[in-house]
Amino acid sequence: MDDIDRTILSMLQENADVPGKIIADAVRLSTSAVERRIARLKQDGFIEKIVAVVSPKAVNRTLSILVELEIQNEHRHTLEQFQRWVDRAPEVQSCWYVTGDMDFVLLVVVRDLEEYNAFIERLMGEQQALVRKYKSLIALKTVKHGLGLSIQA
Repeated sequence: MDDIDRTILSMLQENADVPGKIIADAVRLSTSAVERRIARLKQDGFIEKIVAVVSPKAVNRTLSILVELEIQNEHRHTLEQFQRWVDRAPEVQSCWYVTGDMDFVLLVVVRDLEEYNAFIERLMGEQQALVRKYKSLIALKTVKHGLGLSIQA
């Protein structure tokens, strides 16, 4: 990856909808050369996916809750079973397997506490043999939210 690729990645992280011509002008290449580089960045795994970032407010999902979970045991099959369940849960926006006192941290985005309580009831009902305990941290204010990564050499 060279400086041109880094510039392209930075521009796409800012706005994946930016026209190829704008990128081409910024990096002083032809539009077709930029499109080939973007295709290569996708093929090589630098660009995992291009998505639309939906406004939580626009879809009435403004309550963000971090949920710390402790699993009964950390056997491979147990972890895989739990991860499959999390992957199917539409309320879970992100999930991390972590070190420390807890095993997983989930970012759950819901409409209100009633929807969150329904999620927890489903979690504890369907995963009661796996989840030992959980702790909820309700976000009062989003200070920073982003997906962009630093693209430096």
